[in-house]
Amino acid sequence: MIVVREQATKDAISELTHAPARRYAAQIAAGESPWNAITQTKVTPEQIAATPVSPTLSEPVRRAPVVLVACVDLKVVASLDYLLPRVGIVSGASVYPLAWNILLAARNEGMGGTLTTMPIAEEPKLREVLGMPDHVAVCAVMPMGYPVRRLTKLRRKAVSSFVTKERWDGEAFGR
Repeated sequence: MIVVREQATKDAISELTHAPARRYAAQIAAGESPWNAITQTKVTPEQIAATPVSPTLSEPVRRAPVVLVACVDLKVVASLDYLLPRVGIVSGASVYPLAWNILLAARNEGMGGTLTTMPIAEEPKLREVLGMPDHVAVCAVMPMGYPVRRLTKLRRKAVSSFVTKERWDGEAFGR
């Protein structure tokens, strides 16, 4: 975990969200699932370049008093899926629960935070900004601070809308 407090570093991380955020917004506008590893985008580089960056995707990193950067050492992490012909996801299994627990603990203390992966699309530049070695990967960037408005109850989808029984095509759970 890297704790970032210097404004120049937060500004640099925030700037690294701009290009990925443009692509994200352009794909949303085109009805696509952004950054999908299975379905290639039909959005052109020109469309991406012309898409404005929403401040909600970059400014939290710039304005937060503290930004936590969760990392994983690729020399020691178990990547059980690295031989599969798809994007590996198992390596984050030990990091994301830590990040979530940090966010829950912050909320318990009246603080707020969010987990973003947007700057990771620019990881080589992010690694340079943070002085990271090549064998370390960034898993999440978490701007943290006190909320500008009171925290409210979170809204969630019904469990039955995304959980099934026994199989992927099984009956919805909770019915």
